[in-house]
Amino acid sequence: MSQRVQIIIRYLFVVISGTLLHFAYEYSNQNLFVGFFSPINESVWEHLKLIFFPMLLLTIWDYFSDPTKIKAIIPSRVAGIIAGFTFIIVIHYTVSGIIGKDIAWIDILIFLLAVAYAFLTEKKVSINKNYTNATSATIILLVLVILFVIF
Repeated sequence: MSQRVQIIIRYLFVVISGTLLHFAYEYSNQNLFVGFFSPINESVWEHLKLIFFPMLLLTIWDYFSDPTKIKAIIPSRVAGIIAGFTFIIVIHYTVSGIIGKDIAWIDILIFLLAVAYAFLTEKKVSINKNYTNATSATIILLVLVILFVIF
């Protein structure tokens, strides 16, 4: 399978699973465990879960698919996740500040673009090998998991 097809499949996986996560808490009758991984309200913080947990699952998949490449994958994936977070936060607050309210279709578009930006960042970091060691990136991933569960 070509690298381009793999990127498209990964993009679709994050977009589809992130979209499904958006509704998971409500459809689970507000199950606390489901709330750890899916948004429990409409805050921007909670919506960062839509990009984080699908990309975390993708990282776990990559680890089991080829553990020898994980030292390069984790740092670039973390950079992509943080880039996606930054995109969502900056664009959401900029647009809602200009318009004066949240509009659902714009928020959806922001999510779709943030996922694309996350993968572009991941690819750029991976190509340029501008990454720290995998241990630091793994610690960042674990801290993010803990923060999402606590907050």
